[in-house]
Amino acid sequence: FCLVLAGALFIAQTYLAALLEPMSSAELAADPAAQGSAFYDAVDASVGTWLHDLVAVSKAIGAAFAALAGQAAAGRLVFAMARERRLPPFLAKVDPKSGVPRVAILGAAIVTLVAAVWAARRDDGLDHLVSVVDIGALTAFVLLHASVVGWFAVRRMSGPPVWWKHVLMPVVGAGVLIAVIVEATTSAQVVGLCWLAVGFVVLAVQGAGGRGMQRPR
Repeated sequence: FCLVLAGALFIAQTYLAALLEPMSSAELAADPAAQGSAFYDAVDASVGTWLHDLVAVSKAIGAAFAALAGQAAAGRLVFAMARERRLPPFLAKVDPKSGVPRVAILGAAIVTLVAAVWAARRDDGLDHLVSVVDIGALTAFVLLHASVVGWFAVRRMSGPPVWWKHVLMPVVGAGVLIAVIVEATTSAQVVGLCWLAVGFVVLAVQGAGGRGMQRPR
């Protein structure tokens, strides 16, 4: 329900902004620099600068809390991978009192801070940062689709496969994602390939050893 409500509100907001936007779609398409501030331009032209400032402040506050949730999720993902012996064991340590994986969360925060500082020091830093983050997620989803085909159709770990669900849909989904990756910036593609290569190397090393890293005590 929450997802449907959020989607409906987003559609309504986008429709109203399109009605109030002083520039036409053709003008925005011809001027990419104006696309980022199109919503604020519509607010300025239709309501006033006070709503512009209010929306900007609320957006900044919302982004801050969303970033905190993202950091916690990233930290717990690192913690889970370390607990499963796919990352160094010290990342799986938790605080004895609160049970929070402080080391993993701190490590994720440091990586985020370095990326944010790098992006802030470049004129096109935000575009590059968003592109790199997107390419990582898209690559992971392509591998996820491939794993569905491998698990259900190739290895048949759950009995005879359902071709449309276990083959057709994952292949179509992976095809759409690959098309998006192909259209990404060159720098994002290079970073994505580097991380993918690192992942395959780590997987090969752990597989050759017959086991992952030792689980921490």
